[in-house]
Amino acid sequence: MLKFIKSSTAKNKILAWFKKNQREENIEKGKDLIEKEIKRIGIDYDELFKPEFIAGALNRYKFNSIEDMYASVGFGAISAGKVIARILEEYRKVHKEENLEEKLEELSKEKQAYKPSKSGVIVKGIDNCLVKLSKCCNPVPGDNIVGYITRGRGVSIHRADCKNLNDLFLDEESRMIDVCWAEDDKSAYSVDIEIYANDRNGLLADIIKQISDSKSKLMAVSSRANKERIAITEITIEVENLDELNQILKALRKVDSVYEVKRKK
Repeated sequence: MLKFIKSSTAKNKILAWFKKNQREENIEKGKDLIEKEIKRIGIDYDELFKPEFIAGALNRYKFNSIEDMYASVGFGAISAGKVIARILEEYRKVHKEENLEEKLEELSKEKQAYKPSKSGVIVKGIDNCLVKLSKCCNPVPGDNIVGYITRGRGVSIHRADCKNLNDLFLDEESRMIDVCWAEDDKSAYSVDIEIYANDRNGLLADIIKQISDSKSKLMAVSSRANKERIAITEITIEVENLDELNQILKALRKVDSVYEVKRKK
């Protein structure tokens, strides 16, 4: 049984990857996010971002430089609101006559929501993350999934029952990270299915008809029969989630002469 790392170990590893590979991009993005948040609460950027005020945030969050702070905001390690709130604490010491309570309250209302990747997966604790669905198990929404921090390719997403996952976990346990599906994702996901049946005329046509009757898209199909007259059909379809996939599997099992339908792992 897989045991996920609850400490910051995996998070630190993936943050290190982003810090090294996308630093300049994240510095620009982080600065932009901070500037927009400052504008939203109605404070002049140049007035707030002075060395004596910034030092408080650098010390609090252990940043070595303002560039490190921007980069951290840019790749989602910390929110722009948290950084600004700490800087405002120092700013308030000098500008005691100004009422900053409303601005601090506004910052505290920010929502801690991580954006899903283009694949519809959220890497918990990390925003704007490079994510790829593993082709060895083709996970779809509804599957239990885990993330694996790859070398130079972001996070690969596997089904929790993927046959390759145990080897990855045993070799480098600390590179596993928690992930989840975005709730409102409507993307299409490829799934490979194997169908075993007693061979007969019209079998493949009946299988294809079941796919056509559903709203799923047939991407590929191949079929062969062995010397025992067992027909083995492999199809690739696109579905939106696990419920849709299970309905198709159920329909395929009802095709005459079919005795086994399974999703490839």
